[in-house]
Amino acid sequence: MKILLVVLLASAISFAEDRDTIPLKNPTLPTTQGETTESFSGSAGKTPVPFPNEGGVPQFTKNGQPAKPYIASLDTYGSAKINESIIRKLLGKQLDRWLEKGLSNDETAPDLEAKLKDKVMKKFGFPYADWSVVQYFQPGDMAIHVTLDVVEKGDVAKRMPFLDAPKGQFADPDNLIKLWREYENLALDLVEKGQLEPDINQCAALHCPFGHKHPKLKKYESIFVEGAKKNEQVLAEIQKSDAHGENRAAACYLLAYLKDGNRVVSYEVGRVRDPDDLVRNNSLRVLGDIAEFHPEFVIPIGPVVQAIHFPRVSDRSKALYVAFQLVGSTKDSKEQVMKDAVPDLLQMIQSKQPDHRDLSYGILRKISGKDFAITDVRSWTNWFSKLPDRAVTKK
Repeated sequence: MKILLVVLLASAISFAEDRDTIPLKNPTLPTTQGETTESFSGSAGKTPVPFPNEGGVPQFTKNGQPAKPYIASLDTYGSAKINESIIRKLLGKQLDRWLEKGLSNDETAPDLEAKLKDKVMKKFGFPYADWSVVQYFQPGDMAIHVTLDVVEKGDVAKRMPFLDAPKGQFADPDNLIKLWREYENLALDLVEKGQLEPDINQCAALHCPFGHKHPKLKKYESIFVEGAKKNEQVLAEIQKSDAHGENRAAACYLLAYLKDGNRVVSYEVGRVRDPDDLVRNNSLRVLGDIAEFHPEFVIPIGPVVQAIHFPRVSDRSKALYVAFQLVGSTKDSKEQVMKDAVPDLLQMIQSKQPDHRDLSYGILRKISGKDFAITDVRSWTNWFSKLPDRAVTKK
């Protein structure tokens, strides 16, 4: 059985920082070969770090040499105007140079990355474009999958229906925001040193990225539990209205320490359309754990399905994860996904991002009752096109 860990951008790789780095718990998902796929990890507020394997030791190849990250695929998402071939032709040697710089930890890589993004936007008139760099850790294999996410002008209303940027200013209640960042950075350092594995079994919160079993993290448990209880209303206001995205994102995790799961669901669902991708990421992460481990709390499927259309790889990954858990639990969830998300799922089973591909495939199998191969796009498309009152939308 292979174990697959995903981290968006490792510290040894100097691509522009993707702030999605808190490891999720590890659900078992269907893959094309019946293996298990562990879900996403990443960082908030600091550069992500390479995660060790299950034993807490560095990755090595079969020959005993330290495994090195490498570019396994280049993909695009969001427009029929572009694909890998078109992007390679447009960007030429600059693209290869950026990838080489990123792998070699060259600090100029982010600047070149931004220039390449701008070149694509100018050439095709996209109102949005960005790179997602996702590193997968398997025993002896550190594959990196790169996706260029774009949004067409005509798709902005559907794919970027974000709330207005908040403008509020708030004092940090009992230093909880500061303490969360302290806890998070300490935990990431422990993971980097191989001294900590994310605690997936015991958690004082409805979402708990690192747990509190490690002696250096233990003190934070009571601080967050009591702090969230005492300062719930202030944290809810920060999550909704603070001008700083990182504060809103931290509040998403702190509110998960509340005991009332229904209130937590309400708070997190309220930020799924946040203008900051880290806030969206954190809210969907909390909802993902609740969907998997606390089915007694009802998560509305509508906002989750909407997020499947969102522009970033991290948006879609987390939304797919939540949807995968929900479609097997209620008829309404299945029908909503069937009605509004199948064209996206059909596109993402062709993705080179393994989490997109496998989660989409798992959802399609659940809602259809069919068992076509993941590569059999024609059969999946024919199945959907023959359903009453439904037609596959052309991308």
